[in-house]
Amino acid sequence: MRPTILPPALRADKALARQVADIDESLDCAEDFIELIRTDSVRAGLRREVAALRKRLADALAGSDARAAAKPVGALAKEAAKLADKASEANGKDLANRALPLLHKARALMAQAMVEVGRIEPPALRLPLQREQAVLRLALNELEAERCATPGGIAALEKLLPEVEAFLQRMEPARRAGDWMRSTWLPQRARAEAIVKRVPADRCRRSLLAELDFIEADMQKSLARGDVRGAQAQALPALQRIERLAVRVSAAAPAVDRELLRLARLLAGAGDATLGKRLRALIQVRAAQWPEGADADAIDAALTRYERDLARLASDAAAAPRVTAKA
Repeated sequence: MRPTILPPALRADKALARQVADIDESLDCAEDFIELIRTDSVRAGLRREVAALRKRLADALAGSDARAAAKPVGALAKEAAKLADKASEANGKDLANRALPLLHKARALMAQAMVEVGRIEPPALRLPLQREQAVLRLALNELEAERCATPGGIAALEKLLPEVEAFLQRMEPARRAGDWMRSTWLPQRARAEAIVKRVPADRCRRSLLAELDFIEADMQKSLARGDVRGAQAQALPALQRIERLAVRVSAAAPAVDRELLRLARLLAGAGDATLGKRLRALIQVRAAQWPEGADADAIDAALTRYERDLARLASDAAAAPRVTAKA
């Protein structure tokens, strides 16, 4: 606003000029607060009071007698200061009215987040979300401590609320992943472990159990990064592969033993020493470290190779000439 211009006849009165300047300053302050108020009815009422006071000031300064103007101007100065205080208080109430529902909503969302995060299992899914929740909770605590009924506090709350809402939305995939782990992963993991533990070869059994642990560890890392889909897509097929391999090893063991015994009887009457040497080599491998390999790939390859060598030996033994006993 432009300052009030005193009539020429009143300009010489310095005291009057100072009072008019004080009125202008108080009204400008009131108008600054009014501009911040969002409630239309409150803002309109205060603007009417400012306009009425400015008109009364203009009327008081319309004459040429400084002494006659001094009394009403003095009263107007007090009213202008009170009006500035009134506008300031109205702005404070308006800020509080705007901040309070935002604060209540933020508190409710954070409480919901705390409950929802606490329900998520396993810890690999829950812990990253708890860390993110702690950051949001700290931001809200700081706003509460700073009394967020300020333009900056309200702006911070308006920024925080979408972040909390987005956090709640990001929790849903984690919750579904937790449900998947309880309903699908954990039962299948327990079943696969039980099958692996029935593998008769000790070294192979320990290697496959270690593979299960590696799969679990990789899945937990993916979950910690928030890659729930990646964890599901990789872990379950890998688990099922170990389970199939354990079943294959367990089923192959008695069949291999029976075939070795059959070939030993068959080759007892054969005159080919090479076939006997190959059989002894297979028997030694079976007795020592069958199927060899430190991981699933190596075990799978070794088992396939052993079964192939055994099948070739059986084919060659069947075609070998028999030694005829002398009369």
